[in-house]
Amino acid sequence: MGHSDHDELARIVRAGGLVVWGMVGLPLLFHGGLDPRRLAAWAVVYTAFAVALWLDTGGRRRSVLLPLEVACVLAMVMLLCDGFEGALLVLVALQLGPRVSLRAGIAWVVLQTALLALAISLHWTPNAALLLAPPYLGFQLLALLVAGLVARHAEARGGLAKANEELRAAQALADENSRLAERLHISRELHDLVGHRLTALSLNLEAAVQLAQGRAAEPVASAQSLAKLVLADVRGVVAQLRDEDRDRVDLTSALRAISTEMPRPRVHLALPESLARHDGRRALTLLRCAQEIVTNAARHADAQNLWIDLVEEGGNIELRAKDDGIGALEVTLGDGLRGMRERLELDGGRLEITTKPGDGFSLRATLPLAGVA
Repeated sequence: MGHSDHDELARIVRAGGLVVWGMVGLPLLFHGGLDPRRLAAWAVVYTAFAVALWLDTGGRRRSVLLPLEVACVLAMVMLLCDGFEGALLVLVALQLGPRVSLRAGIAWVVLQTALLALAISLHWTPNAALLLAPPYLGFQLLALLVAGLVARHAEARGGLAKANEELRAAQALADENSRLAERLHISRELHDLVGHRLTALSLNLEAAVQLAQGRAAEPVASAQSLAKLVLADVRGVVAQLRDEDRDRVDLTSALRAISTEMPRPRVHLALPESLARHDGRRALTLLRCAQEIVTNAARHADAQNLWIDLVEEGGNIELRAKDDGIGALEVTLGDGLRGMRERLELDGGRLEITTKPGDGFSLRATLPLAGVA
């Protein structure tokens, strides 16, 4: 699910959820004759539910809090059931929708509704459970389906954004390659056409020098020397066109195009101008690494910011990335990271990844500078 869509849904659940939470507890304020000890215990779990809901909708999803929320609801029913606690399970279903598959979500909702019915039966009677549980089951399923639908639409939009990002980067590379192809074409024309004619002119002037006599000899010799100089200049231009642009792409432009496509995380680039162009294969490898880094930060890291630096150090060119996401206990290589490592190793490079909970992901993609200007 896209981060902006998740944030919007989380804000709705947080704001609306606290209103629902308040309404669930309101009837007990007007209920007299309650056991003070039970009321105190009920207030503790009632407050614990609100805290768990607040933390879970605060931008970083903590799925471990969902079972805690369910446990709080069941404890509230067992202590002082007022018949409205099932509304809080609807909030759980809303949070569940974007996180699990539809089948798993339905199973979760059915299970927590069955536990709700059991708690009501123990506190009141089985008839009361049969009266209250089915409507709450329907409300939960509706909330689960709506939240899941929002998540799927957001995922589709995220996929479209990624495809658009890759298209822009590919277009930038295509434009650069087109420019290089045009320069190569010009260099060939200069070499094959102009160079051929100048060579012929120089040879004819050389023959004329041998035949010229008197005052004509000096200007003919000068013309022959100029023809040789022009031919040398043309060959120099041809060599420069080929050497300067062979297999190079504008990596800086492509990286900047990637950084502007994602609404979140915000990408901060540090790209020295001296490293703007590299040999085509290595440039493409670094570009694909950057694309995967941005995608992972958006989809999995829950990051607000991503810093990407391109630096030259110790005979290598390095793409360094660091996000401020949730991090992880250990690095698990999915298809994207595994493909990134394979690309780098094909060009003699390496990939290093470090992470820990609460400290985001740090990544370093290193390539040797051989063939890189």
